[in-house]
Amino acid sequence: MNIERLLQRIRLGEDSTFELNQVTVRANGKAIEPHADGLSDELAALGNANGGTLVLGVDDKTKAISGIPLEHLDTVEAWLTAICTDRIRPPLDVVTHHLELPGADGQLRAVIVAEVPRSLWVHESANGYFRRVGHARRKLTPDVLARLFQQRSQAHLTRIAEQEVAVPATRLDTGLVASDYPDGNFTR
Repeated sequence: MNIERLLQRIRLGEDSTFELNQVTVRANGKAIEPHADGLSDELAALGNANGGTLVLGVDDKTKAISGIPLEHLDTVEAWLTAICTDRIRPPLDVVTHHLELPGADGQLRAVIVAEVPRSLWVHESANGYFRRVGHARRKLTPDVLARLFQQRSQAHLTRIAEQEVAVPATRLDTGLVASDYPDGNFTR
């Protein structure tokens, strides 16, 4: 991961594939901000769109790198993973990275970068179905949701015409293909 590119994106702010969230952690290590339901909506919205990157430990309004206390880094990652597996259906696979970025005072602060791939599935989060549009999530209307289900279901199909077919009693250099046998009798 290119740190300079990440810092540049943080300076420029959120867009259709980039989300920033500050994390507030209690003394016992339990993350309390952002709310898990809202974060599940953001993550599912990225997966339902073109994928993207979530950075935990950065204020989205000021773009200040507040960080996550090192002693709570694993707890916050476990909380994030639980959101992806327990509050999003089907579960959303994300790749996480622990990084240190310089704060305004030059001190290094830990953040978690979560890469959300464009999913082959349509994901429902705690508050419904969302998609990332610009720098915000938008609830999907029934007709758009139906179209998204249709598009994603077609991505799972492998059409028979696109598959290589092994035809008995032929060689690759004969130039014959399955369509030369419309009746399906390959033994002639």
